Amino acid sequence: MSPRLLSFHHTIKALILFGFAGYIAYLVHSDRILLYIAPRMVDYVKWSALALYAVAVYQGYQAVRTFRSTHEPDCDCGHDHTPSRSILKNTVVYGLFLLPLLLGFLLPDTSLGSSLAAKKGMNLSSASAVKKESEPPEAGLSSSNAAAPGADNPPPAQPPAKGASGSLDALFPSDKFTKQYADFAKKLYASDQITVQEEWFIETLTSVDLYLDAFIGKKMQLTGFVYRQEDMKDNQFVIGRFSIQCCSADAAPFGVLAEYDRAKTFAADTWVTVTGTLEKTKFNDVEIMVLKVEKVAKAEPAKTPYVYPNMNFGA
Repeated sequence: MSPRLLSFHHTIKALILFGFAGYIAYLVHSDRILLYIAPRMVDYVKWSALALYAVAVYQGYQAVRTFRSTHEPDCDCGHDHTPSRSILKNTVVYGLFLLPLLLGFLLPDTSLGSSLAAKKGMNLSSASAVKKESEPPEAGLSSSNAAAPGADNPPPAQPPAKGASGSLDALFPSDKFTKQYADFAKKLYASDQITVQEEWFIETLTSVDLYLDAFIGKKMQLTGFVYRQEDMKDNQFVIGRFSIQCCSADAAPFGVLAEYDRAKTFAADTWVTVTGTLEKTKFNDVEIMVLKVEKVAKAEPAKTPYVYPNMNFGA
C-alpha cells in the first residue's frame, strides 16, 4: 500500500477518535452527560476522553509521518498491518464508528420518560426486592389490632408514647437485611411531612413501602414526571422517576400511585410536585402505597432528571 493511502487511513482514524473525544467533552461541558451516565461515572468518562485524545494525536502523527515517507513502513515482525484495500470493507468498518458518532451529534439529548417506563414496567412497590430477602411483620400491628382481611385502608398506626422504651423498635422491626431501612424510617416517622428528596428518593420510597402501615395517614410530598397506563382509573396517575445505577441502559422506573380528581388534566411526562396523604390500596393484585393528592403544582424538570442509589445510605 502506498504511503499516501496509508496516511489517509491514519487521518480517518485520527478524525474519528477526535470526534468521540470532542463529543464527550461537549456532553461534560453542557452537563448533558448526566442524561446518559450516573454522576459517579463521569470522572471515568473524562479520563477516557483524554485517552482518546492521546491516541488521536498519535494517529495524526502517524498520518504526517507516513505521508512524508518515500517507502512503505515495515515493522519487521513478519505480519502485514496495512488496512484492507477493499473500499466496501473499509466503508463498513469506518461506518460502524462514524454512525453512532453522527447520531450522537445530530439527535437531540432527551431524558427518559413514559414511553420507556411503559416498556420496562413502572415499579410501584420500591421495597419488593427487600421484601423477598426479609418479610418483616406488619409494622405497628399486632394480632389484636390488625386490619380485617379485605380492608384496603387500615387505620393509621398509633404514634408511640413519648419516652416509651422500645416503642419505635416495635413499630419498625428489622433484621440484618432491613435495619438500615428501619433506622431511616424512624427518622421519617418523626417528621410531620415526608418530603422525598432527590438524594434519598429510592431509600425514602423503599423505607415507607417496607413499613407502610406505620405511615398511613402521614403527609408526603414528591416531584416527578406523570405516568399512566391503560388499566388505571381516570383519577389515577403515577409520579415517577428513573433510577440509574451506572448508565441509562440499566435505568429502572420507580414511582408512587396517586389519586386526584383532576388527574386527567395532566399530560404524560409533565413534571409536577404533589402533596397528599398516604394510604394503602391494591393495584394488579399487589398491595402498594397510594397518595391521596391534596395539592398539585407544575414543576420544572430536574436538572438531573434521574435519581441514584445513595452510597452513604446506612453508613
